[in-house]
Amino acid sequence: MEPLKQPNLSSAIITAGIVIAAAVLITGAMHDAHARTVQPTATDNQPVATVPADSSKVVTTGEPFIGDERAPVVMAYWSDYQCPFCQRNEEQVLPQIIKDYVATGKVKIVFKDYAFLGPDSQTLGTFARAVWNTDPAKFYQWHKAIFDHQGTENTGWATQHTILDITTAVLGPTETKQVTDLVATHAMQYQQQMDADKAEGAGFGVNGTPGVIIGKQLVVGAQPYEQFKQAIDAALAQH
Repeated sequence: MEPLKQPNLSSAIITAGIVIAAAVLITGAMHDAHARTVQPTATDNQPVATVPADSSKVVTTGEPFIGDERAPVVMAYWSDYQCPFCQRNEEQVLPQIIKDYVATGKVKIVFKDYAFLGPDSQTLGTFARAVWNTDPAKFYQWHKAIFDHQGTENTGWATQHTILDITTAVLGPTETKQVTDLVATHAMQYQQQMDADKAEGAGFGVNGTPGVIIGKQLVVGAQPYEQFKQAIDAALAQH
């Protein structure tokens, strides 16, 4: 009788390792397909929620927004102007939310900064606040135009020339001059406001972009319109 062959343990271990690695990669890809998240380092721990998500508790004073100021539901929206998933959200979801809920006076969208992807993110966030302080009525048009012209992350696409061209196209030369003056004189103040937005979001459990709180629901990533609709309808039902 031929003796039984011993299993090749090395091959089995290698095969198992490949399967596990593939599973990890697939899981990571599924996560990254929806949101741009903070990558923790040895000195920068992942944000951890310290308070329950509740858009009625979000600081809105002085923050850019669109919609009726007295709308029953607040949609607090953390984003980074370099985030490709934010761009997807802007193109595929936000227009429908604006049509169905903002234009009808049911939802106010409050724009919050979560600038963490690099220097261009900080620059664009600073200009965004200057635009809001210069002409609030044109803020969303400017905001959308920046995402429409978004370049590849951290390639230096958000040059002063590019930002000024977009700003001039939306606001005109006179108001663009006011924007640049505000950036020059209020940069430190705007940075403090941006940092406060990010810290506030982290406290609610936002650890990447886009991150949205509607009522008491936290919606993470560029999710389908139906998920936002469910959260909005649930919040409206409480009023």
